[in-house]
Amino acid sequence: MRTFSSRSAAGAAALSFALLMTGCSSSGSSDSSGASGGATKAGPVSMEFWGWAPGYDKITAQWNAAHPDIKVTFKQIPSGAKGGYDQMTNAITAGKAPCLAQVTYNDIPSMLVKEALMDITPYASGDTGKYLDWTVAASSAGGKMYGVPVDTGPMALYYRADLFKKFGIAKPPATWEEYAADAATVHAADPKVAFGTAPQDAYDMAALTWQTGKSWFGTKGESWQVSIDNPGTQRVAKYWQDLKDKKLVMNSGNAWDPTFDKASEAGKVMTFVNAAWAVPGIKGDLKDLAGKWAVAPMPTWTAGDRTSANSGGSATSVLTGCKTPKEAARFAAFLSSDPDAVSTGIKVGGLYPASKAALDNPLLSQGDPYFGGQKIYDVFKESAANIPTTWVVGPTFGQVEADYSDAIGKGGYPQATATVQRKTVEKIKSLGLSVTGG
Repeated sequence: MRTFSSRSAAGAAALSFALLMTGCSSSGSSDSSGASGGATKAGPVSMEFWGWAPGYDKITAQWNAAHPDIKVTFKQIPSGAKGGYDQMTNAITAGKAPCLAQVTYNDIPSMLVKEALMDITPYASGDTGKYLDWTVAASSAGGKMYGVPVDTGPMALYYRADLFKKFGIAKPPATWEEYAADAATVHAADPKVAFGTAPQDAYDMAALTWQTGKSWFGTKGESWQVSIDNPGTQRVAKYWQDLKDKKLVMNSGNAWDPTFDKASEAGKVMTFVNAAWAVPGIKGDLKDLAGKWAVAPMPTWTAGDRTSANSGGSATSVLTGCKTPKEAARFAAFLSSDPDAVSTGIKVGGLYPASKAALDNPLLSQGDPYFGGQKIYDVFKESAANIPTTWVVGPTFGQVEADYSDAIGKGGYPQATATVQRKTVEKIKSLGLSVTGG
């Protein structure tokens, strides 16, 4: 069984700065901001924290109540892929950046290339043993830490138990072959009902590819290797293109997407595949469907296999220019590991913890009334233990995301995959980094 270990995201852990930074880079290190390792600013401290995860405002309030000398103000921004990272880098350029920001593991290398993150090794390296090894690796580069891990995104299949019963489907599909067969059964009975949702963007394609054991990026010496157009991604692409062409899945959304929500409320969509952090979205947007949704393991490519995947997960990073990095790192550690903060993250944000101790949080072993009393985190726990260790985070995920979304809109998944492969190699070359295309 392949499981997450320190080798997961190993590429990110082992990367030298030559792989991430252009020749003229000076990096967003603590030195560049004038901060000194371990120093604490005298007197009261005020800092801003930008992010988008539900519950971060409440965790910030918990921090402020317990730390009157270090006040943190939370600002809700669009998710990184929807403009959040642009806001951060623009603010850095303007000299008005917050000290703290939410950054997904996928995007930490991209933000390093933009010199947007500070090295917080002097303040955070003593706590690395508290977090899952792979999340520390994904938050690091060149042996330096650029974020404190918060959560992970073990994947599962969300499904409508009531509609499964209606259409005579006895159990959730265990394999993608069964998924396609169930989808065909439903379509034959009622063409207006979609069995699931088609991949929307690079995040979806990355997670589905991750399950195949293939990675979009690798390294060889001091050079990047781009392998987005690999057999695993093409298998995923052709599979979902076939379902989409046969109109077995709807062409938009997950929970929190208005189109999906409307279809779900009308009983016109039965499943979606996503991470643990999708739980608050479905519970918040589809309150009237409480008791009808359930969670099952993500279907696999081979019967009997339990290989799953990860989608997303974030760290809390300190942005370039922060004058109080030590205090910022303290807040980041609180957000990730304080028991009450972790509980708020689980309850409000659906954050599956990156902290080892937090995995024993009682909330993760309780039944959830919305899901008919099912202990849904048992499913995510098994998923987390069965994620391939092969994924390497690349240096231009923002570009990959934008190009995938554009290419999917213009053609099928297989062609979009080839297009993004070519554009990613071009983009990395344009940054002055060494790269090969396969």
